[in-house]
Amino acid sequence: MIGETRGVWRTKEEIPFLASHVLESGAFFYSKANEAMQAYNAPGATRMHITPKKPVNSQKQFEWMWPTVIGTCIAAALAMGIGAPAGWSQQQEEKPHDLELSRGVRPWEFLPVTGMRAGLLGNESGRMEAWVYPLKIFRDFHLKFHTEGRILAAEALARTVTVRPESATILYAGDTFTVRETFFVPVREQGAVILLDVETEQPLEIEAVFHRDFQLEWPAALGATYLDWAAVQHAFYFGEELRKFSALVGSPTATVPHAEFQTNYSESHESSFRLGPTAKGKERKVIVVAGSLEGRAAAEKTYEHLTTSYADLLRESAEYYRDYLGKTVSVGLPDAQIQRAYDWSRVSVLQGLVTNPYLGTDLSRDIALLARASVRDLLGFSDAIHFGLPLRSMLLGIFPARAWHSSSLVNTSGKTARFHTKFRRGRLLFSGSRIIHTLMLQQTRLLFTSSR
Repeated sequence: MIGETRGVWRTKEEIPFLASHVLESGAFFYSKANEAMQAYNAPGATRMHITPKKPVNSQKQFEWMWPTVIGTCIAAALAMGIGAPAGWSQQQEEKPHDLELSRGVRPWEFLPVTGMRAGLLGNESGRMEAWVYPLKIFRDFHLKFHTEGRILAAEALARTVTVRPESATILYAGDTFTVRETFFVPVREQGAVILLDVETEQPLEIEAVFHRDFQLEWPAALGATYLDWAAVQHAFYFGEELRKFSALVGSPTATVPHAEFQTNYSESHESSFRLGPTAKGKERKVIVVAGSLEGRAAAEKTYEHLTTSYADLLRESAEYYRDYLGKTVSVGLPDAQIQRAYDWSRVSVLQGLVTNPYLGTDLSRDIALLARASVRDLLGFSDAIHFGLPLRSMLLGIFPARAWHSSSLVNTSGKTARFHTKFRRGRLLFSGSRIIHTLMLQQTRLLFTSSR
């Protein structure tokens, strides 16, 4: 069979079958025994003289060979267990739902963190846009570090990215400090949380910067939107003339707010606030994003809940994905990396579920495309395999071939970017995998319905 890799046709590689040595050894001994029996029964063959008093059945002469064959097969199986590939033993020892993955940052790669009611979408440099479906709150969110009289752009210091089903973490490292930025969206809350774990030797202050983009998803629109500072919540308040759609973006330690402005001689589209200085040592800062389609009071309630209960919500989200993987249809695979890829694809299907207050809950085509374009395009953590199986591969019922390519157009921060995902591995075909995928979707919907 032939696959295509960047316009060059190459022969696909076969996945070695671990039990092949056992089968080959069995076939070898069977063939030798069969040859001996044929030689014994052949016309004119020389036979040992047997007296009539001691008749011997020809089958008994070879009965001693079958225990030998069985013993040899068992020995070969044990030898295979000792010399099995590392991936096989790793899968047996590895926790079944430990999907944490980490690698160096690729600033151009897409990075989504989504729940059923909200999402943070951006790239691995840390620039994000925030949604509380179907409301977009801001775009081009990023950090600035103030230390030793200098202002450092966070994207220039991004080192590694770590992803889990419930969150994504970017590590920023400077000469005298490190900051771990964790993006987290609760499964059923209308908001998101950004955790900043700081460790520094010199005084450091973090500034959060964003562009207000307070609008409904296209083609709908809001008129006369505005931005104001809410001193009680230490947050920016997003509003519109009908006072129906609202949002809050801030932090319990937020200070020094700078709002966007426009005059006849100057303008700035950036808004920002600082999170307070860290003199030395370790400290955690929290940024909260909350939205509502029911007015300001509901947004303030969500903002307060996320601010005080984000640790519990993070644990609940992690448990939610573990329970999903444990209670729905699954396939056991002999390779640990392919197993992880398969589990990530199941998580991607679940994260494609979106709740729109006006339309209900169902799989979103847009979120499915985003998942297909990233992690788990993001999950190209190995030159040999890209862990994120695109959603399309499950819809087709086929894991991608050795040189499978896919691409999709997604819009982030007002710019259209093209992302590619590749999967380099031997081809796996599952008979009935479309049925498995259908069952997964049905169980996903049933799990959601029963949990409401």
